[in-house]
Amino acid sequence: MENINEKLSCLVVDDEQPAQWVLTSYISETSNLELKACAFDAMEALEVMKNHSIDLLFLDINLPGLNGLEMLDTLEFQPMVIFTTAYAAYAADSFEYNVVDYLVKPVTRQHFDRAVMRAFEKARLREVTANTDTRYPTISLELNLGGSTETVETENIVYLQSYGNYVKVFLETRMILATSTTHQLLSQLPQKSFLRIHKSFIVNRKYIKAYSNNSVVAGKEKLPIGISYRQSVVTALNQ
Repeated sequence: MENINEKLSCLVVDDEQPAQWVLTSYISETSNLELKACAFDAMEALEVMKNHSIDLLFLDINLPGLNGLEMLDTLEFQPMVIFTTAYAAYAADSFEYNVVDYLVKPVTRQHFDRAVMRAFEKARLREVTANTDTRYPTISLELNLGGSTETVETENIVYLQSYGNYVKVFLETRMILATSTTHQLLSQLPQKSFLRIHKSFIVNRKYIKAYSNNSVVAGKEKLPIGISYRQSVVTALNQ
């Protein structure tokens, strides 16, 4: 691999020890990756992520309890994700989560290196956005409308709502129906400005006027806080 200055902190989540060994071996042999921990299930992984900043998640989908996709649904901020699974059938669902890559076991070194290079490319893009952050940073976001596109400034987005295979993007004066998912759009939004409060809702913090343990008022709308998001949302808003 190329010499890259950044070092990404990694978490491996897989319920099979041999699969963990393969990935941790590859990571240890890659100078720009740093292994923070391994976890055997989603709950253990979530606990690790409370105590460590994770840049890159190697995530098996078929986990006991919460599966990998369900685990991602609980995250306020999603790190970069490389799915590793023995089941190619999950591929279509995984792309809704805007993952870096999808690796089918057994994972080869060549495929591992390709996925990691994609992660570094994505990390560089995130760094460019972060370098322009203010209190409520904004970027130009291109929305796919099906047969056309529309570009909006993220500072003008009040909130986003999942709507089947679409996302309702609410501006102050109108709504745009975009062909996308909330996971895909969340990965493109400035993280300091937007907060996932529910599986179906992402809110621009700039527009939050009031909140409780159960809801937030964004613009003129009262939106629910999902039970699994409650602690992280209240903590974020109290900062």
